[in-house]
Amino acid sequence: MTGLEIYLPWAIMAGAAAVGIGGLVWSMRQEKQRRLALLALAQRLGLDFQDSAPGLTADDYRSLHLFAQGRDRLYRNVLGGKPEGTHGLILCDYHYTTGDGKNTHTHRQTVALLSYPKGGLPRFELRPETVFHKLGSLFGYQDVDFQDSPDFSRRYLLRGTDEAAVRALFGLNLRQYFESHPDWCVDGRGAWLAAYRHDRLVKPADFPAFLDEVKVLLWAFPRER
Repeated sequence: MTGLEIYLPWAIMAGAAAVGIGGLVWSMRQEKQRRLALLALAQRLGLDFQDSAPGLTADDYRSLHLFAQGRDRLYRNVLGGKPEGTHGLILCDYHYTTGDGKNTHTHRQTVALLSYPKGGLPRFELRPETVFHKLGSLFGYQDVDFQDSPDFSRRYLLRGTDEAAVRALFGLNLRQYFESHPDWCVDGRGAWLAAYRHDRLVKPADFPAFLDEVKVLLWAFPRER
C-alpha cells in the first residue's frame, strides 16, 4: 500500500469533518442574524421578545394540532403583544422532528397565534389537501366538504371534532377567503387560532407583511358567534 493510499481515507474524513463544521458555523451565524433582526423588529413594533421559550403552556395552545406533532419541539424567536388590529398575538419559529434514521426530518415554520375575540371556536384543522388526503378520504379519513364551494373543498382538507360546529364556522365568506388565499394551515380551538404555512420560515424583512396577512386572516373569521 502506497503512502497516498494510506493518506487518502484520512484526507477524505478530514475534508468531510471540515465541511460539517463549516455548515454548523454557517447555520449558527444565520440563526444569530435572524434572532438579532427579529429582536430589532420586535422593538420597533412594541412587542415583547424571547430568544426561546420552553413551550406554550396554555391549554388552548397545547391542544392545537400543530403543537402535538413530532418530537424535539422548539419555540424560538418568540414575539408577543397586542399590535393594532388584534386582541393578542404571538409569533414564533416552531421546530419539530418526525421520522427516524434516514427518514428524519425537522420541520420549521413561522407560526402566528391569534386571539379570537369571540372565543368558543370548535376544534378544527385546515390545511392544503394533498393526494394522500384524497386517498385517505376513500377509507374514511374525515374531510369536511361543501357542495356549494367545490374550489375550497378541492384546495383544502378540513377536519374537526364537531363537524356541525365546523360547518357553521366556515360560512361562505370564510371559504371564499381561503379560496383566494392558498397554502394556509390553520388550527383552532376555544379562543385561539394558529396560522402558518407548512415548513416555511418567514424572512425577518417579510414579518410586517406576514403580520398584515394574519390580521386579515383573523378578520375573515366571523365577528359574531
